[in-house]
Amino acid sequence: MISDAGGTAPNEDAAGHQGDWAWVIDGATGVSGATIEGLSDAAWFARAVDRALRGAIPDSGQSPTDAVLHRVVEECAQAFTQATRDAPRAWHERPSAAFALLRRLGDRLEMTTLGDCQIVHRAEDGQARLFGTSGIPVFEERTLRAARQALQAAPDLTPAGLWDRVVDQVRTNRRSMNIDGGYWVLSTDTAALAHVDRATIPVDGGPVALCSDGFLRLIDLFGRWTPGGFLALDDQAKAETALRELRRIEAADDPHHGHLRLKRSDDASFLLVRPV
Repeated sequence: MISDAGGTAPNEDAAGHQGDWAWVIDGATGVSGATIEGLSDAAWFARAVDRALRGAIPDSGQSPTDAVLHRVVEECAQAFTQATRDAPRAWHERPSAAFALLRRLGDRLEMTTLGDCQIVHRAEDGQARLFGTSGIPVFEERTLRAARQALQAAPDLTPAGLWDRVVDQVRTNRRSMNIDGGYWVLSTDTAALAHVDRATIPVDGGPVALCSDGFLRLIDLFGRWTPGGFLALDDQAKAETALRELRRIEAADDPHHGHLRLKRSDDASFLLVRPV
């Protein structure tokens, strides 16, 4: 298992496993600039969801996964209200996160995703597949379009300068969080749970990998790896080698004029499950 901060700021990802459950959580960087308990909104929320999952799993029994997730969201919503009672936030400024969740149910594995975390598994045809869809990329492309326009006008913008140019677009995107016609992520409202992606696969289908979008850069941004390659990362040393490759690529690639991105290095989480 890997969960690595992409920079000097606290890691806004979380990953874990307990009993028949495993998960990866990717907190969305906040747009308000506010902090909770000394952490960014995203880091606080990822840790709150991780903590709530660990508390809910032991007595989950045969409860449906959605019931467990409702409990998790309600607990996080209550914690957020208590932590910010003197500083209420607009709806789009509330913390949010993408997640990928794997649960063993007898001889099946249940895959659940929301947002742009994904799960890699071996399909019935033997091919490695990515599971999980999201509306987030449509909105991210709007931010990148604004970034391209800003860099065309001022090619020497610093990372902070570019952020200043696109932050209004980011805020506009965030107003589409968890509404019809927008995109759906885990937040402090349970309505988003009606929009998860879910499927089951056989337990004996081989290893399954859970990834945050930062680790998925190796596939979808830089094109250096395939889903099948992720399923071969079957020990900690191999996973750490892949992470080091990711960080080398990010360090060498100009984020403004190479593979365009707002963060040179993003938080990256990866967890490989070998069902037995």
